[in-house]
Amino acid sequence: MEVLKVDGLSVYFKSRTQTVVRVVNSVGFEVGASEIFGIVGESGCGKSITAYAIMSILPDNAYYEGAIYFQGQNMSSLSDEGRRQLRGNRVSMIFQEPMTSLNPVLTIGYQIAEVLTTHKAVSRKEARDRAIQLLADVKIPFPEVRFNDYPHQMSGGMRQRVMIAMAVACDPALVIADEPTTALDVTIQAQILNLLHGIKEEKNMSMLLITHDLGIIAEHTRRVMVMYAGRIMELATTEELFKTPQHPYTRGLINSLPRGRGIALNPIPGFVPRPENLPEGCKFSDRCSLCTKECKEAEPALRETTTGHFVRCIWSS
Repeated sequence: MEVLKVDGLSVYFKSRTQTVVRVVNSVGFEVGASEIFGIVGESGCGKSITAYAIMSILPDNAYYEGAIYFQGQNMSSLSDEGRRQLRGNRVSMIFQEPMTSLNPVLTIGYQIAEVLTTHKAVSRKEARDRAIQLLADVKIPFPEVRFNDYPHQMSGGMRQRVMIAMAVACDPALVIADEPTTALDVTIQAQILNLLHGIKEEKNMSMLLITHDLGIIAEHTRRVMVMYAGRIMELATTEELFKTPQHPYTRGLINSLPRGRGIALNPIPGFVPRPENLPEGCKFSDRCSLCTKECKEAEPALRETTTGHFVRCIWSS
């Protein structure tokens, strides 16, 4: 059975004038046991908001419709206290920027131990010992000493390791990693991703990996969902997606990858539109080289072109 199932998820924001804007539109996918499932797309495509809806941490002016099942249980049926007990315990999240996610006035050791004392029946000493072991597990040197450090005393890569330690402290069934290597240099990115992958294998967790980097998707995921303007544009196994990408947006992302020294980049023209100003018909039509009159008349449905390969485009085979 899948660990996470999202069915028909739509997320709405209310403006100060009470205007309602839909930023995620009827998204559905599953994450299987011990699977790394990827979500990829440009900034502003709705990737992080989808994760916030799953974690029930949407801002006060937002709400969602649809169903989110975690290990077969409908999250909507849980009370606020039930969701709080689930977060950080059975499902956890690694956020984009650890400096703004960690409390600057509390030591990193206290913050890791707090996860354990909140969700597990352990003493403060047991939580401290476990936190030190977690720091060692995420390859932070001298963990007994760094336990007493504050976030500002650590580098970006070390802070991200602390976030990983907090996320896996209670041995969750699912970890959502939202752009876990943002603002880190390439060498540290590789270290963090390899660390995450190793912990996932050791603890037999499932992972929802959110990124804009197709290289990360290719190396670490088994299946992937491509999002644009709050919609699924393509969903397939990672191997199939890179072998036979069918949506023009997916092909544009792949063609945007660096080809080598001295070779000019080939970016997708234009920008992701704002949710309240989407084009008619296909939401990618204003940036698509294959766009025709038909594309602008009605939005294509997401359809299965081959087994397990779903595409939202009238030109897909």
